[in-house]
Amino acid sequence: MRNQVNFLLAQATQFLQNNNLVSADLLLRQVLKASTNNSEALRLQAIILMQQGDPEGALLQIERAILADKKNGNAHSNKGNIQLSLNKPLDAIKSYKVAISLAPRNSEAHNNLGNAYQEISEYEEAVKCYLRALTITPNNYEFLCNLGNVYWKLGFLDQARAHYESAIAISPSHYESIYNLAHLDLTDFDFERGWMRYESRWLTRGDDRSTPLLTTRPIWDGGKRDGSLFIWAEQGVGDQILYASMFHELEAYPQKIIISVDKKLIPVFKRSFPSFDIIDRDSNILEEAYDEHLPMGSLGYFFRSKLEDFNQKIPYLNASKDMGESYVAKNRLGTNLLCGISWKSGRAKLGVKKSLPLIKLAPIICIDKIRFINLQYGSVDEEISSIQDDLGIAIENLSKIDLFDDIESALSYISLCDIVVTTSNVTAHLAGALGKETLLLAPLGHGKFWYWSDLNGKSLWYPTVKIFKQERPGDWLKPIEAIKIYLESRVGI
Repeated sequence: MRNQVNFLLAQATQFLQNNNLVSADLLLRQVLKASTNNSEALRLQAIILMQQGDPEGALLQIERAILADKKNGNAHSNKGNIQLSLNKPLDAIKSYKVAISLAPRNSEAHNNLGNAYQEISEYEEAVKCYLRALTITPNNYEFLCNLGNVYWKLGFLDQARAHYESAIAISPSHYESIYNLAHLDLTDFDFERGWMRYESRWLTRGDDRSTPLLTTRPIWDGGKRDGSLFIWAEQGVGDQILYASMFHELEAYPQKIIISVDKKLIPVFKRSFPSFDIIDRDSNILEEAYDEHLPMGSLGYFFRSKLEDFNQKIPYLNASKDMGESYVAKNRLGTNLLCGISWKSGRAKLGVKKSLPLIKLAPIICIDKIRFINLQYGSVDEEISSIQDDLGIAIENLSKIDLFDDIESALSYISLCDIVVTTSNVTAHLAGALGKETLLLAPLGHGKFWYWSDLNGKSLWYPTVKIFKQERPGDWLKPIEAIKIYLESRVGI
């Protein structure tokens, strides 16, 4: 009987590795009929539930596996994985530590523990875990990539690059490492290698990866010819605004240009790029409408291959000022500097690295001779009220304006500001595209995207954006103080 159970478990594991979940589950059910509390069968069923997108069910099943055999170290490690997927990193850490106590040379458990420490920004602990995992299994490219990731988050870009390159040397098609190197290349202004590696974005496992266009039409090779060229949207609204800085180069091409963008960008893009056909990214465009296509993020390969290419037209977005002018005519009094302020990013996972509580900006918003206007999208009324109650400072709050979806209004109010202070978010992209003087609070490491790499303190992509960088992960004190000093000099304090 035991031999038969072991055979079925081995077969089920093979099916699972080949992503044949149905066959794997059928075999595991046979095992559990013969051996009701078989811990390994229950563990594998939990993995199947995870792959089917049911982490809550997987957690219940892995608990059954552990109840059947408390010394099943793999089950404890799997439990940690499930807890991590449920955004319970502290619980996951406990599970991984149990797994390691049962099997100290379980390199996967050490690696997974490092992942959990990354989630709570305990980067030094994460480094220790990955180094232990690599001591046990030296040539694991996933471990090397993870160690590269944590070095990136710590701002140690050379170490990050070295570990990504080591991962690729072992597994030349490890696209996560290739894609991460693309970010580092573009950060270092190594555009030739960076854009080539950036194409690996379609092959990564990232949660925010865009869906590629399904078409039989060929990818555009950069040539000038008759016909229609479809430039299609990818990534988020801020990314689309960034890539739009290269749209004017397309005006030199004879093709009819069709560009898809997020719906909320359509009005401003139609006004700013009247010679192009601007459509909704969610519309179903027929293949007959175009001859060639290109994802928007690939424009850089053709138009931004060296520093000298960054002579783009600024501003390249045009605001409709009607609403904003009406507001200023009614409300703006005196000669105080009008400063727009934004402090949060809504981006999944990385948004927390790029955001900070409004109260941390107190040294800035307490400056005399400056009038602050809220440009932060989302639900922030409570934060603004707290600032007024605690500090006695009134921030103009456009509570009737949806700054998240109403891009037209956001642009209008940004255009009427004298200066903008913001973190890395859509507001920063809009202000940069308008050519507005902008003071950007940039995080260190992984949260700082390649396009915020500065040249002499200014953004290469948005020349009117000044970059104020963290020196340590999560520490905003120095960049906030630097902005305070700059603003005080602007108003003569």
